[in-house]
Amino acid sequence: MTEQRVVTPEELFPEVPESIFLFRSCTGSMEYPGTENAIKEVMNKLGVKIVMDPDQTCCSGYLLTCSVYKPELSLAVTARNLAIVEKQDLDTYVFCNGCYGYNRELAHIMKHNPAYMQMANDVIAKQGYKYEGKTEIHHVQELWCRLKDEIAAKVVHSLKGLKVGVHYGCHYLAQQYHILDDGGYPTFHEEIIEAIGGTPVFYKERQLCCGYSVGRGITHKEEMVQPHLYKKFMSAKDAGVQLMTTVCPGCNVGLDREQPNINKRYEDEFNIPVIDLSQLIALALGVPVKKLGFEANTISLNGILTKLGIERGE
Repeated sequence: MTEQRVVTPEELFPEVPESIFLFRSCTGSMEYPGTENAIKEVMNKLGVKIVMDPDQTCCSGYLLTCSVYKPELSLAVTARNLAIVEKQDLDTYVFCNGCYGYNRELAHIMKHNPAYMQMANDVIAKQGYKYEGKTEIHHVQELWCRLKDEIAAKVVHSLKGLKVGVHYGCHYLAQQYHILDDGGYPTFHEEIIEAIGGTPVFYKERQLCCGYSVGRGITHKEEMVQPHLYKKFMSAKDAGVQLMTTVCPGCNVGLDREQPNINKRYEDEFNIPVIDLSQLIALALGVPVKKLGFEANTISLNGILTKLGIERGE
């Protein structure tokens, strides 16, 4: 690999884009739709136009991970989705680590293997699409990092020292090139938290996986995932974490939905709300709570909102 692994936000974005294509997440849409809306609200406040297309489908990565079908189908799905973006002459921005990982990896395979690119294009050509490999794939969190000073200047509700434990997730930090921080000890999320007034907590198990994917969804939920998450939440609780942030709806599912099960299994009491980083930024920038979809959360945000002096509204 000759490409640089860790880059600065300025290297990644020499110029802040005027418009981006926002790639929808199937898990986000079904489980935490407020995440997508939070991104739209924050981008609007920052003057970045969002373009979407109802023709875009799921990235298909989860089914590929579970070996539901052969990789060739996912190559065609990726080529079709990215061809839709290329028609807009825009770069692709995702808000799911899974979408980020699968789109990047499958696009990389097609870029470096012309036979696979041709195979995928032969399939999607029947529906009138052609993928050329022009669109760059970014994670929305990268743009938040690039614009953290602008975000800080627009803060309406200071987080007043709220103790926030971040969760980076596997699929971003495992990438081999063009990411914002080293996978060993990343800090760029904490820098964003500080910029909007929060107090980042470097709890011991901050980099522990959420356990969502195959384990939670299909195979070893009770035997592996719950003990795994118990370890993570004990670490967060002992460090005084009051709120946890993610950058992936799948991680949200694992960390938020599973807490009641962990409480029952271990006769403990974890009550740490888990939201997307974009939702926290939106909250700080004064986006009305009713637009952020917190009613989808298993663990209530009421205590956090009360602490910050923010009215839930209708």
